[in-house]
Amino acid sequence: AWTPPATPPFAARLEIMVLQMLVTIVQTIVPSLDYTSALAVALLAVALLVFVALKALQRGGVVSPSGANAVLIVGPMGSGKTVLFYRMILGEGTKLPKTVTSQAPNSDEFAPDEEKSTKKLQLVDLPGHDSQWPSAMERTKDAAGIIFMIDSSKPQTTVAAQKLFDLLCDPMLKKKKIPFLVACNKCENEGAKSLDDIQDDLYADLQDRTEFKDTIEDTEGNTIEKKMTEAGESDFKFEELPCPIEFATVSIKKGEIAPIEKFCQKLVR
Repeated sequence: AWTPPATPPFAARLEIMVLQMLVTIVQTIVPSLDYTSALAVALLAVALLVFVALKALQRGGVVSPSGANAVLIVGPMGSGKTVLFYRMILGEGTKLPKTVTSQAPNSDEFAPDEEKSTKKLQLVDLPGHDSQWPSAMERTKDAAGIIFMIDSSKPQTTVAAQKLFDLLCDPMLKKKKIPFLVACNKCENEGAKSLDDIQDDLYADLQDRTEFKDTIEDTEGNTIEKKMTEAGESDFKFEELPCPIEFATVSIKKGEIAPIEKFCQKLVR
């Protein structure tokens, strides 16, 4: 789900103000200086520009001092990914903007456990359309945790299982044992499936995909078999997968997202 960009956060507005002031100072002072002084001012300006640019990239999730500090929100279209993103960024009680199908990621910094830790993470809402999925998979290298959203009233099991399978087979995610939370949203809707039913349906579909022996290309162009476990066994158990995975019901509409908040808090402890 996508919505037009909200008002930039304070850090972004401050960066813009600094850049504007820097340009004004250079334009005003440099013409009146001799060559040596002008060169010194120009070099200082370049250094400041580089510093501000790096801070901006870090804030946007491109540069990560810890190597992997992103919480990725993924899943099928219409599962509530962007609504969750704004709920976590803007906070409880804030009116949320209307959202439509995503064309690009949404990303912002947040502190999941302000009472016990000052550590911040990047929350990244990735588009759910199949055409955007390859780009979404490229972001897994930045992941510290993955929130996989499902609409309990319309689970789209086949689509959801394909995306979940791709993620659980990702060599980097398996190697780093990145934790997953499958958040079954819209549980308040009439006719919504139970958590057990959704988990069983996903398991059956994932089992079929494991037996199919699908393949992908690695970063070096080699064809490798997609496997959720090293043995590639179809008779797997969720609790035995390399990536820890848990399931929970949530209702973003009703503000019931405690399992998601707890999941994010564990990432900074």
